[in-house]
Amino acid sequence: MSSYTELIITPKSFNNRNIAQAAITLESFCDVLLTGTVFNSRCEALEGAVVLITAVAAWGEKDLGYVITNQFGEFAIAAEKNPEINYRFDIYEPVLTS
Repeated sequence: MSSYTELIITPKSFNNRNIAQAAITLESFCDVLLTGTVFNSRCEALEGAVVLITAVAAWGEKDLGYVITNQFGEFAIAAEKNPEINYRFDIYEPVLTS
């Protein structure tokens, strides 16, 4: 996910109009953003859960890494966009420290 486009609209772009028109073109991505939310048994968002992401395909399995959920139980990871790959999420409880 390395594409970036910036658009600067100056007052001259409006030309006595309320709406300015512009076209932005981004290159096609080979990656997708996988997102999710982890909940506990009481349907409450679970902060600090560990999510292990594994790519599963005909050639076998490959661990892509892990992420830790935020305060809202949310996580995200960039992965390859490939119709021959499935993704498995293994979720582990947060480690409690005192």
